[in-house]
Amino acid sequence: MNKITQFFSLVLTAVIAITGFLYFGGQQDIEGLKKSVAPAASLYPEAKSISEKLNFINDQSESLNLSEISQGKWVLMYFGYTSCPDVCPVDLSKINLSFEMMENKDKLQVVFVSVDPARDIGRLDQFAGAFNSSFLGLTAHNHELGAIGKSLGVYHQVVESQKLAQSDHSSDEDQETGSHEHYNVDHTTSFLLFSPDLKLTALLTSPHEPKPMAEALDKIIETLG
Repeated sequence: MNKITQFFSLVLTAVIAITGFLYFGGQQDIEGLKKSVAPAASLYPEAKSISEKLNFINDQSESLNLSEISQGKWVLMYFGYTSCPDVCPVDLSKINLSFEMMENKDKLQVVFVSVDPARDIGRLDQFAGAFNSSFLGLTAHNHELGAIGKSLGVYHQVVESQKLAQSDHSSDEDQETGSHEHYNVDHTTSFLLFSPDLKLTALLTSPHEPKPMAEALDKIIETLG
């Protein structure tokens, strides 16, 4: 083996060693991160790339894709609706508490997505902004909500108004007319975290304690950039 061949052999060996170190070192970092943020957050085994073509709309019915929403930031997304009697306001209050505790909140955009566009277009920003002026309020047309739900693994389902008409919360007029103005929507209550390169990275699940969530979000953002 001549000197040139030996030289390139050594270079190749070094490259392989460095690559292996970086890969396995990175894997150890990810495993350590998973443990350190649990149970407040669950990292996906492999971050899922999300299409920019998922179309959301704002109060003016203007279309926005995920890239336009993100603007280079991490995105924490919550699905709910403005007429939600209790769960949504509580969850958004917890998100706000976590957000205010974070050291990296300038790198995070919180987005409220309504699963009830029929009633919510026109009051999205007002609702989201009531919890924090930086929060965005968005929704999507019904056919787009289905595509978004399928892509992100979230669901929503309108509770039949007939069932609600029998409750103590509906008026006599509603019971007689079968009004569809009073109904609830079952929906996913987890918070979805997207990286700046539009990958679904983590899921924050109940009980959504503000301080552990804030610490988990900071660790994820600091570790994964």
